[in-house]
Amino acid sequence: MVIGIDISVLNDYQKTGIGVYTYGLIKALLLKNKKDKFILFGIATFSTFDHLKNIEFKKYPNVELKIFKLPAKFFRIAFLIWQKLNWPSIENLIGPVDIFHSFNWYFPSQRFGKSIATVFDMTPILYPNFHQEKTVQLDKNRLERIKEMADLVITISENSKKDFLKFAPGKKVEVIYPATDIKMLNSLKSVLDKYHLKPGYFLSVSTIEPRKNIKALIKAYLSSGLPNKLVLVGGEGWKSEEIRKYRDKYSDKIILTGFVPDADLPILYSQALCLVYPSFYEGFGIPVLEAMQLGTPVITSKVSSLPEVGGEAVYYIDPKDKSIIKNALIKISKDKNLRKRLSQKGLEQAKKFSWQKSAKKLNDFYHFG
Repeated sequence: MVIGIDISVLNDYQKTGIGVYTYGLIKALLLKNKKDKFILFGIATFSTFDHLKNIEFKKYPNVELKIFKLPAKFFRIAFLIWQKLNWPSIENLIGPVDIFHSFNWYFPSQRFGKSIATVFDMTPILYPNFHQEKTVQLDKNRLERIKEMADLVITISENSKKDFLKFAPGKKVEVIYPATDIKMLNSLKSVLDKYHLKPGYFLSVSTIEPRKNIKALIKAYLSSGLPNKLVLVGGEGWKSEEIRKYRDKYSDKIILTGFVPDADLPILYSQALCLVYPSFYEGFGIPVLEAMQLGTPVITSKVSSLPEVGGEAVYYIDPKDKSIIKNALIKISKDKNLRKRLSQKGLEQAKKFSWQKSAKKLNDFYHFG
C-alpha cells in the first residue's frame, strides 16, 4: 500500500499543538509500520524548505519525501486557489497513492484512493471571533471540502467529533487522541537560571491569543495578591499586544518567555506550583496532558474537550468568571494536600494516552477502513 501524508504543518521549527500532534503521531506510525510505502508531502516556505526536507522521518527506508516551496506571503492565497480550481490533484504532485491523509490548511483534490482528513477543532465555524478573518476563510474552505469529499474524518477528541458531526451529520468520524512523551533532558538549575525563576510560580503554556483567555488569567492573578510569579510560555499570536503591556507594567510579577526549546519545557512544568489553562475552547489541550505526565497540578476550564483530557485529575474553573479563576489560584497555592492529590491523579490520568495506541488506531484505519 502507498500512503501519502501531508506534513506541511511541520514547517515550523517550534511546534504548537497541531505540530506536536502531527509529528508525534507520524513518528509512532513509522516506527510501527515498516511494510507500507509512505510518501510524505509538504509545502514549505523558502526559509523552511531545508528544515522540512531534512526532517528525521527521511531516515526510514519506506519513506519518500516530496517537498515543494512557496513564498510565505502567498501561502493562504495559493491554498485557496488550489482548492477552488480542484487542480492539480495530489497525484499530479506525488504520484498515485492508495490513501492521502491531510492534516491542516488544505484538502487537495484526489482522483483515486481513500481520502482522510484530520480536524483539530471547529473554532472557525463555532468561534470565528477567535481568529483572524483570513485564517477563518482558509479553515472554513477546508472544512467545507472535507464535509463533501473526505472518506474518513479523524478528530482529536470526542468533543471535536461531536462538533464536527453537527456541521456534517452522517459523516464517518473517528477519534485519535494526542499523547505526550515529554521527558526531563536539561538540568533544573540551568533552565531556572536562564529564565530568572525560582520554583513555585504559576505557569501558562499556550500561544498568546484571545482563545487562550490569558488576559482574564492575568487579571485574576493580579487581583489574588499572591507573591508567586506568573510565567507565560508560548509564542505571541493574534492580538497579543495587550498582554505585552501587562508584562511591561508588571515586569516584577509577570514573565513572558516566548517560545522555549523543547528541552526546557519539562523543567518549567516540573518546577511550577501548577499549570493554569483557562482556555475558552480546545480541540484537546496538550499542555494539560504534558503537565499531568510530569506530576504538575492543573487548573483548567470545564469546557469543550478539556474534561476528556483531565478526567478527575484537575481543578476545573469557569473561564468566563475571573473571580473563580482567582479563587482557584489562591486555593491551589494554599492547599498543599490538594496539590499532592492532583499530582498523583494526574500521573495516573496521563497513562491513558500513548502515541503507540494512537498510531495503532491510525494504522488500523488505513488498512481496514
